[in-house]
Amino acid sequence: MGKLQDRENKRKSIIGGMIDTPIAQTTSTGSRGRPKADRELKKRISLSVLPSLYDDIQKIAYVQRRSVSELLSAMMEEYRGNHAAELAEYEEIQR
Repeated sequence: MGKLQDRENKRKSIIGGMIDTPIAQTTSTGSRGRPKADRELKKRISLSVLPSLYDDIQKIAYVQRRSVSELLSAMMEEYRGNHAAELAEYEEIQR
């Protein structure tokens, strides 16, 4: 039992040293690459649409040399602009 007890004490002292030792702080910021741009990031969402509708939208995007995402973003911005009154009403309700 003496050898087992010695091994256990040694293990506890090693683990105790790891726990008690503070992690060294690095002087760098820790990030690599380009600095973050100060702009609004796009949110990824999932939409359920009919396959035939999506196929037609892809064809339109191809002809216009734009992505489906660009087309949908433009349509949604136009929709938001056309419904500014509803957005203002929503803001009043939230107050």
